[in-house]
Amino acid sequence: MSKLDEPFERAEVLDKPGIVGARWWHQGLADAPKDASRRSAIMIALGAVGLAGVAAAIAVAADGCSDDDTEVQRKRALDMQRSFGWSFGAAQESVTFDGESKKPFDQGAIARMSTDLRPVDESLRAYYVPSLFESPYATPTSVPQGDPAPVTPLGTVLRPIFTPAMDRAYRSGKALASLLLAARTTSGLRRDIAVIVDLDGPESVAFAAGAAEAFEPVFTFDNWPHPRGVVKAHLTLAAAAYYQPLFARAHPGPRATMFVLDRQRLSAYSDDATQFDNRYVARLPAADALWDRGIRHVLYVVPMEMVTTESDDLNDDLVAYRMRQIDVGLMAADVFSADPAEARPANATEEWPPCYYGGRAASHGWFWVDYPWGPPPRPAPVEPAVRRPGKRYMPASRATPFTSSSTLGGSPPVPETFGTVPVVVALGTGAILGAALSRSGSWNRASGGYGG
Repeated sequence: MSKLDEPFERAEVLDKPGIVGARWWHQGLADAPKDASRRSAIMIALGAVGLAGVAAAIAVAADGCSDDDTEVQRKRALDMQRSFGWSFGAAQESVTFDGESKKPFDQGAIARMSTDLRPVDESLRAYYVPSLFESPYATPTSVPQGDPAPVTPLGTVLRPIFTPAMDRAYRSGKALASLLLAARTTSGLRRDIAVIVDLDGPESVAFAAGAAEAFEPVFTFDNWPHPRGVVKAHLTLAAAAYYQPLFARAHPGPRATMFVLDRQRLSAYSDDATQFDNRYVARLPAADALWDRGIRHVLYVVPMEMVTTESDDLNDDLVAYRMRQIDVGLMAADVFSADPAEARPANATEEWPPCYYGGRAASHGWFWVDYPWGPPPRPAPVEPAVRRPGKRYMPASRATPFTSSSTLGGSPPVPETFGTVPVVVALGTGAILGAALSRSGSWNRASGGYGG
């Protein structure tokens, strides 16, 4: 008896949306007589479908005749996007840009983003993470066998955004920079102070843009946008596109350092079927590296005064800084606001009104009282009336999914499935057939019989 005439048996029934195999196909095979040949079993399955489904059944049968079994495995989301395209698993979907800017926009400049936004100081480039800025025109290296739909380059749909929240963050960053600029000496700007900005992505970018005269930004965005992304990285990218001309502008002389984070990187995630887990953990320099750069003070910037602790993935880092005798302070970005008593000058620009620490021009210098990292300001400032709980912040070890029990340093632990996506893999070849998303994903609309 030839191998073709041997009885056909099911090795496994895959009955789940987005996974190879279809309910009717397996049922048809289950109803086949035990002594039926492989070819007969296929014909029985076709009969169960009816004429309306013949074409789809043939496609599945062609795949079913393969010796390759399949299973769902989890793969790192960014690796899958680099290989198969930014919209892997949802190639027919796109992203929307709330707050799209109406200013003229050079679409061609997007291709230069990863270069325009990298640190000028070459010694800082080891900490620069260009992943997000490389995504617009990255070329896929492979096509998933079960999802051949073409991927539209992200750069062709990207649009800059400018929102009221970005405007406020920009003004806050500019106010912080003014404090450092006012403390400048004949030796230049102080470089013993580093800032870590941990706001929502677009606002972090805007804060860094406002502070760019005094602080060199080091971006740490280690993910790509996705139509179903848990992290709305496309908005961070769109904010970077808006401020790209400012970041690309030459800034004379060395500046202090500002590490720019997206607070949404740890967003809540619940559903493989409808969400793409493009989360990641922040990567900051080790305590010894900061110390060797001459940094003795770190200011950690959070969105508002009610936030009184660091993000979970930063606990190890900030505790290590404190143990290395580096001062660590916490400040809310909304501590900066305009002075309502200040009259608008006749020659005011679009950047008016300026913001001040504590919301008053007279209280602006009080920053150096709350964070005594330099000589007392002159003239003596007035204490702000707003709450500033961050001035009492001191990082302390606490249990989080990202903290390590070791005090020896090294990479912090990451939950096993964090930043990964389920994909369908052919076990015999290891080929990735597609993303295991819900029925509305492009994987499920693909030709070749892979729909559920």
